[in-house]
Amino acid sequence: MRVQISSGPLIKNQDSEKKMTSLYWDDFERRSAETAKAISEGEQPPVRRVSIFITEKCNFSCSYCNSKGVRTLSKENFEKILGRYGDTAIIHITGGEPSIVSWLYPFLRENENKYRFHLNTNAYIEPPASSVRRLKISLDHCNPVWDETVGRKGAFNRVVENIKKASKKTFVSVTYTLTSANYHNAVKFAEWSNNEFPDLYAVFFSVYKGTDPRYVFSDEDADDFFNNILPGLKRVLPKESLSLIVETIDEKKRIMQGIRFPENVSCSGTCYLSISERVFSPDGEEYTCSHLYRDGVFKKEPSFHEKCRYGCNRRLVMFNEEVKKRLLNG
Repeated sequence: MRVQISSGPLIKNQDSEKKMTSLYWDDFERRSAETAKAISEGEQPPVRRVSIFITEKCNFSCSYCNSKGVRTLSKENFEKILGRYGDTAIIHITGGEPSIVSWLYPFLRENENKYRFHLNTNAYIEPPASSVRRLKISLDHCNPVWDETVGRKGAFNRVVENIKKASKKTFVSVTYTLTSANYHNAVKFAEWSNNEFPDLYAVFFSVYKGTDPRYVFSDEDADDFFNNILPGLKRVLPKESLSLIVETIDEKKRIMQGIRFPENVSCSGTCYLSISERVFSPDGEEYTCSHLYRDGVFKKEPSFHEKCRYGCNRRLVMFNEEVKKRLLNG
């Protein structure tokens, strides 16, 4: 059974920080309710989010990135995915770097009123902001020294200008990847973003998930972050950005290597979030979890894996907890 929903834009969250309803996180509160209802009635919940890893290629060469592949999804396979899920699901396009797929941006412009596109990009190439409902742009510095990090001269100034343009046209969030090498600059970056991007929807502080010792948080780094950096971020971040960091980095272990989510320790049973999501590789292969896919685990069923204790995040854990609660309470 497929449940039809409005294809209109999502609404910014005006509720408390503890709510999961957020434009940034793909309408989790509604999805948890309908997932629990469908399961209790013995039905398949509708797919609400499709992540498409459209290419492995990139026009940057970031020192902390492990994406070195060459595969790219064909336009034909992209259209097949839209034909199957595009009427009810958010289509979240990521990579690699989607902008280097030559046919993609013209396609988004031509079909902007037909589908709900979300896009991850480095914004070196100006994105079609008016054609997407949510735009997520990576930026890890507040001056041109960032060019050295990404291996592209002039990248910083171009990306900053494209963020300014895009944030006037759609909901734009900037993602700052926290590593042991840059976390000291997080408060400075937040303050700079507040001034530089007045139309920005949110700044999201992601945590480095690789194993390169140059970027992995030590125990001392984690203590320093929670004792000295996080309080400063809480003072300067606007509401939505504050909500995101409170819910995703709520304990020291969230930024440490190893087991970040002991509540997933059983690693068994159903991941309810994965039931209402699909993930597609550049080859057009279909999987269930984008976080596991990113970590090289290609699951076809919505079940837990050992890496769910490490590569997940707090908001995703909250989703599963909410569905379990609804099922237990009938």
